Amino acid sequence: MRTLPLFLAAMLTAAPAQAGVRAIYVSPGAAQPLVVEVADNGDARIGEQGASDYGLLVNGQFYMVGGKPGEWTVARTSDLARAVDATVGPVFGDSLSRTGPARPAATVRLTPGAERNVGGRRGRAYAVAGLDHEKPAAAVEVVVSADPALRPVGQALEGFMNASLIPGAPLLGSGAAELVEETRAIFALGTPLSSEGRFTLQSAETAAIPAARVALPDQPDTYETLVTKMRALVPNKAAK
Repeated sequence: MRTLPLFLAAMLTAAPAQAGVRAIYVSPGAAQPLVVEVADNGDARIGEQGASDYGLLVNGQFYMVGGKPGEWTVARTSDLARAVDATVGPVFGDSLSRTGPARPAATVRLTPGAERNVGGRRGRAYAVAGLDHEKPAAAVEVVVSADPALRPVGQALEGFMNASLIPGAPLLGSGAAELVEETRAIFALGTPLSSEGRFTLQSAETAAIPAARVALPDQPDTYETLVTKMRALVPNKAAK
């Protein structure tokens, strides 16, 4: 019988392929926009337009990439956080290596408001209070989209924001983990389209993103290698 094979072939032909997405965010005072590229498999690349350093979301794991072709440095952010803890003392704990809801340490309060259109996408505005510990009642507006098509954009943006804390971790101390928890609480609502005074979605459009754009350019450094590199920069610190 040829009916079934022909039927299956027709179904496969008719099924649309999942499209990729390119989202562009702008920030006050930033020279270049932040570009998020999501391939049709959900992996994503994020970085400032034209920058050599960027982040990659691959199979649910976030990596930072720096250097130049042939001399790339690739590191999983959870391993970077562990290496920071082993080198300069407890900072992140397991905050960057786990998933799930924010812990009670995240003291932000999220009050839903009206729907808004940002960059051509619909979202809901939230008044977010508790981010400024000196002014706990002060609130900023964050507009968040629950659109599943933008979920990888949000995941990449969250990973990038968390990775940006790592260079300043020795100064932030345990406050770095608290910032991660606060970020997790906000991103649990969906993909931020805007955050008052920080960034705004300019556009989010369907795009064909080549697989090579979201592929790891080299093998990631191991946790042990990262600890060795950090100890060389911070002498007299013993790895745990």
